[in-house]
Amino acid sequence: MPRRSDRNLTSAFCRSAKPGVRTTPDGAEAQRVAYPDGDVRGLELRVSAAGEKSWSFRYRDRRTDKQCRVTIGVFDPTIDDTADAEGEVRRLTLQGARVAARLLRAKVDHGESPAVAKKVARRAAKAQPLKTMSDLASAYFSACELGTHRSGRGRRKADSTISAERWLWTKHVAPKLGADGVDEVTRGRVRDVVKEIYEASGGQANRVRGLLSQLFNYAIAEERVAVNPVTHVARVSQVEARTRTLTDDELKRLWSGLQDSEGLVIRDRKAGEKVLISRPVRIAIELAMFTLQRRGEISGMRRNEVDLVRKTWLVPAERAKGRVEHLAPLCDRSVALIEAAIGLQDKRRKGASPFVFPSPQSNDAPIEPAALSHAMADMTTALGLDDVRLHDLRRTGATGIAAIGVAPHVVSKILAHKDGGGGAAITARHYNLYAYVAEKRDAIDRWSAHLCALLEMRDQAPGPKQSDAAPRPPATALGPERLWTDLVEGEYDPRSPAEPADRLWTDLVGS
Repeated sequence: MPRRSDRNLTSAFCRSAKPGVRTTPDGAEAQRVAYPDGDVRGLELRVSAAGEKSWSFRYRDRRTDKQCRVTIGVFDPTIDDTADAEGEVRRLTLQGARVAARLLRAKVDHGESPAVAKKVARRAAKAQPLKTMSDLASAYFSACELGTHRSGRGRRKADSTISAERWLWTKHVAPKLGADGVDEVTRGRVRDVVKEIYEASGGQANRVRGLLSQLFNYAIAEERVAVNPVTHVARVSQVEARTRTLTDDELKRLWSGLQDSEGLVIRDRKAGEKVLISRPVRIAIELAMFTLQRRGEISGMRRNEVDLVRKTWLVPAERAKGRVEHLAPLCDRSVALIEAAIGLQDKRRKGASPFVFPSPQSNDAPIEPAALSHAMADMTTALGLDDVRLHDLRRTGATGIAAIGVAPHVVSKILAHKDGGGGAAITARHYNLYAYVAEKRDAIDRWSAHLCALLEMRDQAPGPKQSDAAPRPPATALGPERLWTDLVEGEYDPRSPAEPADRLWTDLVGS
């Protein structure tokens, strides 16, 4: 390729520079030509045969003593782009190209080779799987599901938590940051995105901020980035503890709607949208009223977790929010509701399922917890109940139980709230399953009686007749020489097959 003699390039010359011309047997044809700059050694303007102009820097590698060349950008008469992550620049004026060339000359004088550095950076970028935020999110969720990446407390994330984070990512984050490079997300960018989400969705902004922080913590662990840009980005909304409880009148109206939702219509929607809620979902909401357990625990209830004869429900640790298995006593109404839900499965074409509330699409999965919340929202809107959520039933029950004289620590046990740390927590880890069993059952039965009286129904809820059900073994009273801690011996473990002895720990909670 011909190179013209060095001279100080001018902007006017760069704009008018033409490719070279060579003579061939077929006539003259254009060829690429380089115009060196006399002002900055090594800088040259290259013009291709098609007339495209680019900036190059030529130098001699001190290690190999070979002539090298690196492209630093394309000619533009008016615009200078800033350098990208690799130090390369895109569009450059003559002055911009001279600045870039001087920087490269300084590196060469220090023994570096810009061409080699560029190849190494390009190879590393090609091998880097986490290029965009979408790549990072995909790797993060996979690692959480496999358990190779854990929360700050060192425990595996619950499936429900991962599902909620995926929803946040898909709904709020991916449309705004999914295509951005991981290195391109700055603190200012995070602040702007969180602010936009706050203006559109309120409290979801804080959850998005938390998810972004966890994504970048994972990126730091994978040595993809060195700094978390979410650090020092303040929360944009103040989180206030919700205190909403339902009045007696609201409980009556809600119960009436749960028994018959056929005529319910949401008036503020076009053409008066009818409320369509399946009977299993309505039963699950009713069960939340009587058991006071969380929606995710109820929706994912398995048949093998409940003992309808002894009226107990053992929520396993992997499904409990506190990651500790929890024994929930069942009142007669709860037993009847569970039996009714299981009975509905006989009418399904798919047949029986291991779940009490199976998904409409598959017997191998339960209904989604969000389905209960959506149904509750539609029903309360149609009934004209203002600002009522599914979790408010749990708070209403806790308040109601306390109001009828149940001690606060027993209410806490019913709700499966965690105990404090230290030695008490270690003891609780082994004995909490059996602690306050009698007190919890008494409280739940009293709450059930209160609800039944309020809702004007019999305490013994409709269901299979007692004569048709399996006989319930009589409860055995603890004598003065026995303590509840005696029940935690191995032979009374509800998670293992019963011993031939004629007494079980569940005999004590049968009534």
